[in-house]
Amino acid sequence: MKSVKNRSLTDAAAQAPGRVASGVMSRFTRLTDNEIVDIREVRFAVEAAGEEAPGVLFYAEGEDAMPLVVIQHPATSSKDDYFVRDVGMMWARRGWACMGLDAPYHGERGVADPMRLLRERDHFPAASAQFSAELTAAVNAVAEKFPVDTARLGYVGYSMGSMLGIPAVAADGRYKTAAFCLVGEGGLLGSATAEGSPVAGLGNVAVRIVGKLSDEFFPRESTEALYAALPGEKDLAWLPGGHFEIGPDVIKSAEQWLKRTL
Repeated sequence: MKSVKNRSLTDAAAQAPGRVASGVMSRFTRLTDNEIVDIREVRFAVEAAGEEAPGVLFYAEGEDAMPLVVIQHPATSSKDDYFVRDVGMMWARRGWACMGLDAPYHGERGVADPMRLLRERDHFPAASAQFSAELTAAVNAVAEKFPVDTARLGYVGYSMGSMLGIPAVAADGRYKTAAFCLVGEGGLLGSATAEGSPVAGLGNVAVRIVGKLSDEFFPRESTEALYAALPGEKDLAWLPGGHFEIGPDVIKSAEQWLKRTL
């Protein structure tokens, strides 16, 4: 239950600049701070590549230099679904700052059409590049204003959140660890071994792939092919069930990996 403490920060504070990895300046375009019992909920937006990306951040007050974990929703979902919001609040109470974004075409976006990437897959390269820019901008804007440690940066993605996350994590270059759940090569990600595949850029990231044994979208061989192509520290965890069964087992597997590697 939210308390009555809910404040919108001033425009000057909301627009305080932060540095993205490339040296480009980044800023919040919106920033609202809420108190939820023992943690803070910060709802924000950042502008990148001409679009505004809404996001949410959870952290426990009093913590200093917390690890920052990005939690990214699957297709047709948003930053406000259980996969991100409830998990983010739970992990915030354990000492991690947790952040999620509405992916392109999803959630609060100006044009929300979450099925577009599935209907028109030729839009995926542009959406992937857009998300990569937005994620880097959001991480840096958060790091500028909140007590997070970008040397301990982690990523958890579910399905589309993994397919968008692999190129975004590789492009950013600062992530220490990632759990990519319910994903394999092919689909929107393409071949894991093709020339120019972002998978090759994950050599400095400790990666766990979390697969489902009865996944309707990613057969076992496609998940194993993605795993085989990973160049650095890696792990493959198999769980029972199908693609849409994103339950406590998936979340626990991701959390265990973060505890071990973050």
